[in-house]
Amino acid sequence: MEWSEFSATVGIRVTKSGGPTTCSGVLLSPKVVLTAAHCVDGFLSADVTTASDLSTGVAYTSVQKGELHPGYRGNLPGGSVDIGLFILTQAIPGPLSYPQLGFVDEDRNFERIGYGGRSGQNSRTWVTSTFELWFGNYIKARDELGVLGDSGGPVYQRQNGKLVLVGVHTGRSISSRGELEPYSFIQPLSSDIVKWITHQLQF
Repeated sequence: MEWSEFSATVGIRVTKSGGPTTCSGVLLSPKVVLTAAHCVDGFLSADVTTASDLSTGVAYTSVQKGELHPGYRGNLPGGSVDIGLFILTQAIPGPLSYPQLGFVDEDRNFERIGYGGRSGQNSRTWVTSTFELWFGNYIKARDELGVLGDSGGPVYQRQNGKLVLVGVHTGRSISSRGELEPYSFIQPLSSDIVKWITHQLQF
């Protein structure tokens, strides 16, 4: 694994009515960030960085507007399309390795990047996970390192020698007793989602 492969990954600081939070995402072009819809929903302001952590000393680019996939129904694992876009006020300069969009192969491991809070800081972290089962239109993956702040982070697979973006991290699995389980949810890309993303990139 080389960090240069994931240079388009961004950490996102989001402010909503309940206060600030952290999300993750990936640049699809110099001004368009793919993330989870629940990160975009209800945002008041947001900014992003390609730096390796979210410390106050790094450069941020502000968000101009957000777009929610029309299939988003709230943060409801398996029953919503948790895909959103942030449109930036200005382009983030390259060169960056923009991802190739693709579709899930259940037999391959997942690689994802998240800026969740681990060891007391929000640092860009590479995590591997494995397919477990379909959960509605989501995928439940075995993943013991998912934490708050990873939402929206890009999920990749290596297919035919290429790194392919196949979805976004959408949350951690929680038991009926309210305890964290060693699983996370992935919103996989589908042909309809890719068509929607491609349409948004044209404007």
